[in-house]
Parts: sequence; structure tokens; C-alpha cells
Amino acid sequence: MKLPLIACQHIWHITCCLLALLASLPLLWPRMLPHAWRASAPEYAGDAIMAAILVSLTVLGIASLFMLLRLRNLRTLLQCAIWAFEWLLTGAIFAVLAYFANVPPPPAMQEPHVTPQSKPPVFPPSDIIEGPHALAIPIVPDSPASATLQSAPHLVELEARLPDLLRAYVSQSPRWAASLSDQNFYTKPWHVVMILQDQDSGPGFVHVAFMHLVDGEQLPAGYAVVKGGSPFPELSESGKQFPDLALDLDGSHYLLLAWRGPDDSPHARGAINAAIRAVDEMVRPLAENPTQATLSHLISGSTHAQFTADSPSAPDILLSEPYAQSGCYQAQILANPGEKGYLILRLVDNHSRETLLNFEIPAHHSHNPDELFIHNIPGDIPSHLRHTVLFDVVPPKAPLFIIRQDSDQRAREVVFELYFRPAGKEYSYPILSKIYSVHLHNE
Repeated sequence: MKLPLIACQHIWHITCCLLALLASLPLLWPRMLPHAWRASAPEYAGDAIMAAILVSLTVLGIASLFMLLRLRNLRTLLQCAIWAFEWLLTGAIFAVLAYFANVPPPPAMQEPHVTPQSKPPVFPPSDIIEGPHALAIPIVPDSPASATLQSAPHLVELEARLPDLLRAYVSQSPRWAASLSDQNFYTKPWHVVMILQDQDSGPGFVHVAFMHLVDGEQLPAGYAVVKGGSPFPELSESGKQFPDLALDLDGSHYLLLAWRGPDDSPHARGAINAAIRAVDEMVRPLAENPTQATLSHLISGSTHAQFTADSPSAPDILLSEPYAQSGCYQAQILANPGEKGYLILRLVDNHSRETLLNFEIPAHHSHNPDELFIHNIPGDIPSHLRHTVLFDVVPPKAPLFIIRQDSDQRAREVVFELYFRPAGKEYSYPILSKIYSVHLHNE
């Protein structure tokens, strides 16, 4: 008695041949399938054809082995010849179908085209950062320039009614604290510089600082003491330098202003008035709402970055080198990693790949992917880590850092690489990197 597999093996072979032909139809006429299936059809069709051939070969092998064991050699050869004929016929039918389908030949192999990578851009450290840590503040001068000094009503009001609150703001603010009570502040780093943003008025900037006098101290030497609303002082005898001014706030505080730019009196007057107006506007919230909460907000600032339709939210690194403070920098990171962890800002020499500085700060985060947070460098560095990454040349209250390297080259391209390390994890992943041209300090 013959086994069903042996007796019906050609039915198996014919079925497999038909399945192989049916599976080849999507390869020959791909448009017969829905558009969404066309991309994956060749893979599944190839698998079906291969499965049909393997099943047919398995049936032939088992049947041939069974007949050889029964010493039916000639019958085995005949069955193999019939199997070969069936698959040759299947191949011939496939060739006819392919002829009528007019399948285009596969594209010729081409050498891969390598697009030359352009050199990454190198940015100057002239980004404008925002918040109470910023030392470089853009201003637009008055045009035409007034002959009288701009008044500072909010500063005068605080000095008259709440001098201790004004004193607390100046002494605790990262913007003003480092230069407080230093009448030669403009010869040193870590002070505020108001930068002209009006191209028509030409270059120039105003150094600005507060001075606090205690009982018995003399008025600032070398300054022309003025009050808001009074006429500007006359130029020096040489007529070439606009005098440095000390704006009297009717108390123990003075606002020191030093113009540095073209020897143009109207130009200087417009810039100084704009600087006074900018500082007075900074303390306006404190004058209108003199509370500890307002003071804390003015000192710490907001952690939320503001964007417009023209500047969509995207992670970024900003670097500022305030005017006349060469080699001193402050950075700002705009990022939202979406989870608790730490942002790592690594400064790497673009040529030697030497790590120059490594900052690690706690990351502000939220689950809103369109929201970015402001992180200040070095302002947000934890106090117990500041001495390990900052150098003694920078005062503890100054929101600045310097980059040192044991090299004679002072100008260098430095890669600012931003990473995020999730809380409790050892690994970190990159977010972005930018290259800046900076000045290095030698050891």
C-alpha cells in the first residue's frame, strides 16, 4: 500500500508551482496591489516562492528516499524527471508572463556619490543673552540726542523710600554685585556694558555700574556728578573726551556711566540717556511692587525662554564676550530634556581635541516639547562645584568664566558640546554642538 505522500506527490508539486506563479504576480504587476502594500510586496512574494520550492523539494526527497529503499530506481528517476519538467514548465510560464508584463531592468549599479561635507561654521562670541546674568545689554540711543540728562524716577523713588531694598538688589544681583563700589570698574571685567544697536549712530558702548557710599566717603573722583533732568556737562578742556558721569540718586547710591566711542557729543548724550533709561526700567517692577518676591525674581530671573513666530523653539547654546572684557565669557543654554537630570557643557579644542572645561548643571525640564528653559553658565553651577571649574581670577559674584590652556596661542576654535545625563544614570547623550572662536588664557 502506497503512502498518500508518495501516491499524490505530483499534486503537491503542481500546487507548489501554482503558488509560486501566483506569488510572482505582484512582482510582475505591482499596481494590482493597494498602494500601501507595494513597498513590502516583493519581500513577502519572495518568501512565498522560496517556501513553495522548499516544500516541493522536501516532498520529492521523501518520496525518492522511500522508493529507493524499495529498490525502485527507475521509478525514482522518472519521478525526478517529471518534477524537473513541472518546474521547467513553471519557469517557462513565468518567462511568458514577464515578457507581457514588460518589467524594466534593474538600475545599473552606480558609484556612491559622496557629498563633500562643508566645514562647520565658526561663530563669534557675540550672542545676546537675556536675564539678570547678562552683562552685555543692547540699547538704542535717542535721536536726536537731548541736551539734558534722562531722569531715573524708579531709581530715585527706591533710594528715597526703600534704600535698603535698592541696596539688597544691587549687592545680590549677579549683574551688579561684582563691580559695586569700584569707581575704576570700566578698567576691569565683570561689569555691565550697554552696546549700541543703531547702525546709523555708529559704534560705541557705555560702561555702567553702581557705587554705594557710606558716611564719610568722598564722591567719586574723576567723575562729573550730575542729576536727572539737568544739562549735560561740558566736554573736557581738550574737547576730545566725553566726561565720565556719576548720576546722583539723592542718597548713598550713584550710577556710574562711562562712554567709550567716537568723540561726538550728541552721539554720546543719546547713548548715555538710553543707558540710564535701561537701568531704570530694570528696577521698575521693584519700585511698583517692593516685596521680597519681586526682589528674588529680579535677582534670579525667569527660567522660561520666550520665543516668537520668527524664532521657533529649538535647543541652542549662546556665548557672549562683553565688550572691553576680552577673554571673559558667559554662556546660556536653551534646552528641555523632558526628564530630570543634568546638562553637561563640554569645551573641547577643535584641533587638539583637548577638553578645556566641563560644566555640569541641574536641568530644568517639563513634558511640553515646545517649551525651553534658560540655564546660565556659570550662574547655575552649584556653589559647591564652582571652585572646581572656575578660576580665582574671576570674583565669586561675577557671572563670567575664562578658558585656560597651556599654549602660546590665544585665539582658538573651541567646540561647545552639550550633553544630557538622566538622573541616576551613568550614560549621557549629545544634544548639539557649536564652534566658537575664543581667546584663551595661558596658565
